[in-house]
Amino acid sequence: MTRFQQFLDKRNIPSAQVEAKLRERLKGSAPGRRKMARIRLGRTDPVRRDMVYILWAVREVADDPSVQMEDLFNLDANDPANWPE
Repeated sequence: MTRFQQFLDKRNIPSAQVEAKLRERLKGSAPGRRKMARIRLGRTDPVRRDMVYILWAVREVADDPSVQMEDLFNLDANDPANWPE
């Protein structure tokens, strides 16, 4: 399970709220539901732009500006999970 999904579960935030917030702000350029699901479930690595968008949306939905990128995504370069085998 990804950090992003764990964060949403821990805070009882439906992913649909995050997606709605992104659509509200980004209109047609918001990541689609399928892409968001792949990111949330760890089936694809998000690009930086998407991580920034998601961080903003999560902060808005959680009403918590202290949420950090590391709360949602594993950015540790020393973590073997971040390196393909």
